[in-house]
Amino acid sequence: MGLGIPTTMPEFRPKHRATISLIVINSIIYLATSYNNFFLSVSDYWVTVGGFSPSLLTHTDQWYRFLTSMFLHADIFHIFFNMYFLFFAGRAVEDALGSTRFIFLYLISGLAASIFHSAYSFIGGLTSYAIPAIGASGAISGVLGAYLLFYPGTSLVVCIPVFFFPLCFPMRASLYILFWFAMQVIYGFARIAGGVAVFAHAGGFLAGIALLPILANRRRIGLLRIITHATSIPFLRLPSSYYRGLSSTTKAVMSFLTIALILGGAYTVIAAPSVGRVKVATIQYTLDGTPYIDYVAFRPPDFESYRTTMALQETRVLLNRLAAASLLYDLKKASKTIEIRDQEIRTEHEISVGGRTVKVSVDSRIEYFRGSYGKDGILAQANGTLVTRVIYITQTNYYLSDPVRYEFLVNSMDVNVGFISRYTGLLSLLIAAIAQLTFLTRDWEFSIVAEE
Repeated sequence: MGLGIPTTMPEFRPKHRATISLIVINSIIYLATSYNNFFLSVSDYWVTVGGFSPSLLTHTDQWYRFLTSMFLHADIFHIFFNMYFLFFAGRAVEDALGSTRFIFLYLISGLAASIFHSAYSFIGGLTSYAIPAIGASGAISGVLGAYLLFYPGTSLVVCIPVFFFPLCFPMRASLYILFWFAMQVIYGFARIAGGVAVFAHAGGFLAGIALLPILANRRRIGLLRIITHATSIPFLRLPSSYYRGLSSTTKAVMSFLTIALILGGAYTVIAAPSVGRVKVATIQYTLDGTPYIDYVAFRPPDFESYRTTMALQETRVLLNRLAAASLLYDLKKASKTIEIRDQEIRTEHEISVGGRTVKVSVDSRIEYFRGSYGKDGILAQANGTLVTRVIYITQTNYYLSDPVRYEFLVNSMDVNVGFISRYTGLLSLLIAAIAQLTFLTRDWEFSIVAEE
């Protein structure tokens, strides 16, 4: 009896509806959320309302951000490269899973990426719990994880710019993806990733692997194996070598990196209770008409620790002036709402100029301020207008700027970082452990183009 090829084989000449649909949806959403910035970058408004922030995990009405954050992108380069990698890997993974299962893998990997980002935010400092994360990178990382197990033996062309000229060469897919995964883990633990949520990438990648025992379509995998390795001579059974998966070297490196993440998750679960509660604040403001948004976090009663968590010098100036007027923290204002108009304030600053310490006084004016305070006397919500001067320091001297005008909105909240870290750390540990077992013991079940 010869091998019969089912009449449904045309399904393996697919249109990749899920992959193309995701690219189209992401692109449309980017255009809709960036048109105010001439399509160069996303509007701050959409980041604020749709970005995923670990600090909001304890508010169930904010869980929609798990989904919305996957479809927002920071700028034109962010969306371009994400969609490029989705197009490159998504079509092949969709072939192996089918459209519906591919969508599930994509979305659940994106959810897992947010969980990993929350679990490992402690490495980036308290402010990491407040900064919104956006992008499809976590979900696409899950697609790359599945691609690694399905097609580790395929080759791709890698191009590296050398003196403005591209140097292109073929590389095995498993080597490229393994190198990429290693960079996410190393950059994350070394704290050199800047504003990139590399642990989200690593988490999405492992989730894509961990999901395969549930989502893999064995029938499609079998048919793809036959198509991939078909010859002109009929056969009933593929050689056993075609069923091998990852090489021993790839497994060893993958294991080392995954164990590092498992240990990191375990540490988070154990150490989380000691972190306790923190205050996180979102500060939106315009400075002479230029819009800004920043995030700060601190652990009471060390209120002044906010100074070390601010990304923008412009934010530091604003908060320093408000603190000098006792408007950021004042036990006398606990549980009260106050309103101020046309109040003059003076701040004293010690600065270092040419090796000497100089005291500088800065006069400011609060044109309007309305703020509500919590029971701890810390500002919970406020809006207002402030006119001040900024100190600029040179190597030998300093000078005060012309008056600048801030219009600001401040919102702060209590966040139980210990609770968030403990449970997201436990989930990330579980996902990493399942992925480890999958690529060590079951990789041969999923390989269509084996590495060895």
